[in-house]
Amino acid sequence: MINLTKHFLGKQIINDKSWEFLPWIMIIGFLLRIFIIFVSEANFDSDEIFQYLEQAHRLTFGYGIIPWEYAHGIRNWFLSCLIALVLSACRLFGLDQPEIYIPIVQILACIISLSAIYCTYWIGRQVAGENVGRIASILSCIWYEMVILAHKITPEIFSTYLLLGALTCILRKPSNRSALMLGLFCGGAIILRLQYAPVVMLMMGILLLFWKQEKWLSHQIAIAITGSLIIIFLVGWLDYYTWGSFFISFYNNYLYNAVYGVSKLFGENPFWQYFTDLGLYSAGLFLFGIFYGLFRKKKKPWLLLILLCSILVPHSFISHKEYRFIFLAVPICLLLIAIAINDLLSAKKLWNKYNPGKLLAQISVTLSLIGFTIILVFFGTDNSLYAYLYLNNQPKVISVLNLNSDWYRSGGYYYLHKNLPVYFRQHIDQAGISMNNLSKYVSHIVCKTDLETIPNFTVIAKFDSVEVRASNTTPSETINIQTYRYFQDGIDGKFKPTVTPRIWLKPKT
Repeated sequence: MINLTKHFLGKQIINDKSWEFLPWIMIIGFLLRIFIIFVSEANFDSDEIFQYLEQAHRLTFGYGIIPWEYAHGIRNWFLSCLIALVLSACRLFGLDQPEIYIPIVQILACIISLSAIYCTYWIGRQVAGENVGRIASILSCIWYEMVILAHKITPEIFSTYLLLGALTCILRKPSNRSALMLGLFCGGAIILRLQYAPVVMLMMGILLLFWKQEKWLSHQIAIAITGSLIIIFLVGWLDYYTWGSFFISFYNNYLYNAVYGVSKLFGENPFWQYFTDLGLYSAGLFLFGIFYGLFRKKKKPWLLLILLCSILVPHSFISHKEYRFIFLAVPICLLLIAIAINDLLSAKKLWNKYNPGKLLAQISVTLSLIGFTIILVFFGTDNSLYAYLYLNNQPKVISVLNLNSDWYRSGGYYYLHKNLPVYFRQHIDQAGISMNNLSKYVSHIVCKTDLETIPNFTVIAKFDSVEVRASNTTPSETINIQTYRYFQDGIDGKFKPTVTPRIWLKPKT
């Protein structure tokens, strides 16, 4: 009988002694990630704040904006609850101001992100050898997407860490502890992003393959399955406790996106969009790694290639596509690049100074530096966030009018951290309030620096293209309109929520 694990996966590692410089690579990776926190305050996508951080703030402090997903119950509270635990601890120790709790949450996320460096080393070592593992860990350490997004907390990013951890558990020497961790990681990945279920199924297939080859024992398989079921049923109970029905968020997510087609309201993309994105955001480097793996003369890295297919193909059938949804593909592609670099390092020289492997390694580093530069220069600063942090430290802030952005591009109460009305353009238009009378209702305005002068307001702070203006008088009236919930076209008024949220999850008006 052909040993499938040898041809498909390679030999399982019995010697658990790792590369002596791996801790130093992780330390360098941590310093790079911390550097990004202190030089950049950016909001790359509205989900980063309002789907999870804002909801965690609402759980901890009792107020916050409620996006339509949390009014219609298509999100589970698992990730928000984890963040809320950190915020609650900050509150307990008197660290409950955004200039303190925001970097604390970000630093913790960066620490968790280091698991990707650790796991790519072990996965690369198992799939293609020690040198590939070392190169993969270095690439994971410095690649701009892995660094810039390390402090972000979204389901696809944390699912990536969990699935890399799960694959590492499978490939390393099995034990009862690794089996339990494998199960918890797989279960956690599914409940964070259900669309990664095909990846989990593939990993379960690999696990069964090892079991058939007697690399894993039956009771270890049972432990892994039990671990997955524990975390899945825990989130099912959390749905019951928060939304009133077991697993209702998963049902509603499918109902709204697949049956009602709500996801199409936010854009549709062609089937091949993700393949284009991988090429675009890596300047073709990832596509080279994929094709090299497919046509490699040595043993092909089938595990990585099939794993990549289990990510890209199912996601490609979904009409609405965002590059962040396939974040797991990034470290997999870095592993493929590591294999190519290792192979080419032993190739003949192209000219006197460089050989193909060194050239490819230098290209990888250069593209990462270019990626860093582009992101930090053009997208690395969100001045609205700085304006909200500034307002948090200002006295006599009674109400805020944001004329700089829509609500979903603002910092929310997670950054402002003041339980007061925050108005936007639609509010004053709906109430029929003119610019000349704003000082009766608003104490502070966040707007573009080139906005025309507003009577009775004075500029008190500037953040590049954004400024904060304060009223010269104290507001005497309030706008009779709710500001914690915003009407979503194509959803609100058309579909009726099927959840009954617990009283403590209802907004405080």
